[in-house]
Amino acid sequence: MSTSISHGQKAKPRDQRAAALRLKNNRLGMSIFQISWIMVFFALIVVNWQLRFSYAQWPPLGVTPFEPLLPSLATLALLCSTIFVQRGLAAFRGAEVNVFALCWRLALALGIVFMALIAREFAAVSEAALATQYGVTMRLMTGFHIVHALAILGVMLAVYRRAVAGAYRGGEAAGWAVEGSAKLWHFVTVAWILFYVVLYWLR
Repeated sequence: MSTSISHGQKAKPRDQRAAALRLKNNRLGMSIFQISWIMVFFALIVVNWQLRFSYAQWPPLGVTPFEPLLPSLATLALLCSTIFVQRGLAAFRGAEVNVFALCWRLALALGIVFMALIAREFAAVSEAALATQYGVTMRLMTGFHIVHALAILGVMLAVYRRAVAGAYRGGEAAGWAVEGSAKLWHFVTVAWILFYVVLYWLR
């Protein structure tokens, strides 16, 4: 494995302008996607609130509240993961491929830990809870998030493999895949924190 990321030969001014424009458009597109897609997560939160206000108490009578211990550990793992992703992105930009690779591997491992803990919570919902909207909305929200997290972990793994193989040479614009996947993982983190607060701490 190389210890540095080559930025290639100096590009022509026209090529540089075209690359800068592509990068600007990519970043704008990612921002639009994140803003629009987070609204879907907010919509699920609104559904949760509407349902809880239709009950005399939440969780409904006879249903044990979800325990926050494992989800809190999962949230901690996810927060650490997103920190490693950001550190890895900075290392990539600084041509420190070994640091990037280490940070990305740690981020992926912590992401898998997060997924495992939330999948455990998803499977452990009691029959009593599933007989009410309390359990159904919990499974809907966590399942929806798990699908997104799994897909983006797959993207990150593919980007990691290509990055360490030297596929993203040629400057910041050529490394958009690394930046874009990092932003997607940050999106996963923000979306989960919203769900975590609503599902486990708002009674």
